[in-house]
This record gives sequence, C-alpha cells and structure tokens, in this order.
Amino acid sequence: MRYKCILAYDGTAYYGFQIQEDLPTVELELKKALKNAFGLDIKVYGSGRTDKGVHAKGQVIHFDLESEIPAEGVKRALNSFLPKDIYISNVEIVNEEFHARFSAIGKEYIYVINMGEYNPLERNYVFQYNHELNVKAMEEAIKIFEGEHDFRAFVTDNKEKENCIRTITHTSIRKENENIIFKFTGDGFLRYQVRNMVGLLIKVGENKLSKDQVK
Repeated sequence: MRYKCILAYDGTAYYGFQIQEDLPTVELELKKALKNAFGLDIKVYGSGRTDKGVHAKGQVIHFDLESEIPAEGVKRALNSFLPKDIYISNVEIVNEEFHARFSAIGKEYIYVINMGEYNPLERNYVFQYNHELNVKAMEEAIKIFEGEHDFRAFVTDNKEKENCIRTITHTSIRKENENIIFKFTGDGFLRYQVRNMVGLLIKVGENKLSKDQVK
C-alpha cells in the first residue's frame, strides 16, 4: 500500500531534507521512525529537497508498506518515534500512480526579514537584518523573477549543474509590522536559489542596485 504524508519540521538542527553521509537530515529521521515502527528499511520519496536550516509547513512524502495499516495508525506510530521538531500532520492511503515528487503541481517558498530590533527568539526563523529597506523598490524588482528563466547566476556550484531553468509562477512581498515576507511559487527551486534571490533584492532595498541591474 502507498501512503502519502504531510509533515512539518523545524530545520534548525538538520542539513536539509535529503540524506547525506554522516549528517543529520529530515529524511534520515523519517527512515529511522519507519524502521522502529514497522521493522523494515523503507524508502522515502519526498516532494523536493530543502537546504540546511530551512523549515517546512507542509512538505509531502510517500512510501510503500507491504500490508495495509489504517492511515491514522501509521500517523500515530511515526509521530511516536520522530523527534519533537518533526511532525506528520496527515496520512492517507493513495493509489500507486501517486508520487510525492512527480505528482507535485507547485512549490511555495517563504522568506522573512526583520527590519526592526534584533529578536533573539526569531533568529532561526526570521533573518535579522535590523535596518530599514526600500520595500517599494523590492516589490518592483521581485516581479523580474517571474516566468521561465535560467537561474544559474543564483545557484551555488553552478558549474556542476546542467539544467538551471526553472519557472516561477508567482512572487509577492508583504510588509507585516517590521517584517517583510517574500513569497515565491514555482515548479521547483535550486540549491540556495531563493536565499540568493532575496540577497539581491536586499541590495535593491538598500538602493545599491536598480531593477534594470537585477534583470
């Protein structure tokens, strides 16, 4: 039987979602929980990777079990073995045509910056920039990222990446008190792509780069 799960996690302690040798990752914790719950080495398929320190509100995974177990029982079993910074909020049985990665129709990435006083309680979730930025200029510049583009200039180790073409379907910037909330929706994101795009937008907000220079 195929099980689809929606999970949330605090990524502070992890080197991203995907398993890496000798490093703590979210996928490794999921595989350990599955082994403890069902006594088997079970392959986990994720909707995508996340970078080191990135958090998730609704990441999708799937895995297969040989026997049918009620979805609620799978949820309880896995959450009982997962660490407190990872939680599965929903489990459902799906047909074998479903695939967490290939069935995904879009992904949303949110990045938050604090322009106000330094807040130590939010340091793992909100970038503590702590200075005023030109939000209007950034609102104009962020729209340049929409559409299909080659994002090679925004990728770490880009020489090793054959295909850096991605499609961003929607972008937005919203100011909430002293925070700026950036939102990117698209078909997928490359390693450190969003962090680097936001870094460029900060330069626009500092009036160090123009919209034309971003293009």
